[in-house]
Amino acid sequence: MSAPGDVRTATLDAAAHLLATEGPRGFTVRGVAAAAGGSTIAVYHYFSDKQGLIDAVYVEGHRRLRSAQEAQRFSDDPERDVRAACLAYREIALAYPDYFLVMFGHGLDRFTTDVRATGRDNYGGFIEVMRRWNARAPLRVDPESAAYTLWSAGHGMVMLELTDNGPHEDRSAQYDTLIDTLMRGLTA
Repeated sequence: MSAPGDVRTATLDAAAHLLATEGPRGFTVRGVAAAAGGSTIAVYHYFSDKQGLIDAVYVEGHRRLRSAQEAQRFSDDPERDVRAACLAYREIALAYPDYFLVMFGHGLDRFTTDVRATGRDNYGGFIEVMRRWNARAPLRVDPESAAYTLWSAGHGMVMLELTDNGPHEDRSAQYDTLIDTLMRGLTA
């Protein structure tokens, strides 16, 4: 028998995959249970209802993103931390593309207000890293604008990669170039 955490994780992974591939219209608790190799009873054991499961996918995706970025945030070099947080963003998106697509749209706008705060908390952590960098090396714009610039540009490139759009040359090098160019521009 699987450990409870394994069943919950398998259920979340299956739900993320179905939401990312089928969208909200094709998403059912029965489909999630079948994909996870369990039953609807098991799904309802961990999640109050369909919306609770959708919200849990969003929260879990952001938990994984936050964990990856926080592992990079706390050195004595805030510029390194900013770059590392940007790289962690791409790495987590590529490691968990279904979660990433659910977290950032893909036709989903059904998360509850309380759950959306999880995403804002992640972004707030990135702003804090930008503030540390600004304190060390003054930026050309305020830290909030700098954070938005890096986050949105990096996000755009990652979405192109996940949806198999854009050039197919060395995407890792292209992403590094994007981040390096923007960071130089923010301090020039």
